[in-house]
Amino acid sequence: MSITKKNIWVILAFMIPGLLIYIYLVLYPIGQSVVLSTFKWDTLASSRFVGLENYKSVFESQLFWKSLGNSLIFMVSTTFLQVILGFTLGYMVYLQLRGYRFYKVVFFIPTVLPSVAVGFIWNYIYSPGMGLLKPFMAAIGQADKYIPPLSSPALALIAVIIAQTWNSCGVQVILFNSGFMNMPHEVIESATIDGASGMKMIYHMVIPLSWDIIKMVIILQTVGALRAFDLVYVMTGGGPNHSTELLPLHLFVNSFQNFNIGYGNVVAIIIFVMAMLLTMGMKKIMYKESIY
Repeated sequence: MSITKKNIWVILAFMIPGLLIYIYLVLYPIGQSVVLSTFKWDTLASSRFVGLENYKSVFESQLFWKSLGNSLIFMVSTTFLQVILGFTLGYMVYLQLRGYRFYKVVFFIPTVLPSVAVGFIWNYIYSPGMGLLKPFMAAIGQADKYIPPLSSPALALIAVIIAQTWNSCGVQVILFNSGFMNMPHEVIESATIDGASGMKMIYHMVIPLSWDIIKMVIILQTVGALRAFDLVYVMTGGGPNHSTELLPLHLFVNSFQNFNIGYGNVVAIIIFVMAMLLTMGMKKIMYKESIY
């Protein structure tokens, strides 16, 4: 069909509103952050241009590098755990083991809870006074070795990672289960007839056939981990001793508690660049694999 002048105007009529919304909601805030990152606020009403001074302050800050390290550990750990658990539980549901409908609902319940509620639930579980973890340690005869996880710089980040995994794993279960349901049944049946079962079936058939959904889950969880804020804020506020302070929380503290808005915008730009590079890198890998 040839494109006439009338068709072009119709196409533009549909494109322009979306383009304007994209510019206003995406490009404009990014540009505004870049501009604000070059200013320093002496008071909330008074600002002055400082060029790249805020960038220098960020890269010289030990707390920034600590929060960056925490974010990377959090991102890798939650992604790994959710891929493994999501794949395993999703495959169990796919096999329709006894009670699979009930488990499918149970796995998804934490996902529909607000992150704030999840934070309070896990604060209760970890609470040394009335939580569930201390009685469990006492029941197995290890009460004297109990350390409140959220009070320990060595354990707090691990405790938050566990809570985040519990909160988000249900989505991965649904995604993996949907991917398994779309596998060619005749291929699985042929492999079963040929004697494939157990781990051999998973390694040689299920993983290759569901590789696209595995890559998608990795991308979604990796980028999503960079935005983690509310759960961490409710559970620890970044403590103890900044051991759970992730980049979004570092941004929040500096922008809205210390009122160092220029510094906070630099951190926001860094988070955006990291997310963009991760997304582009993963897409490039997927594109190369699709060629071959």
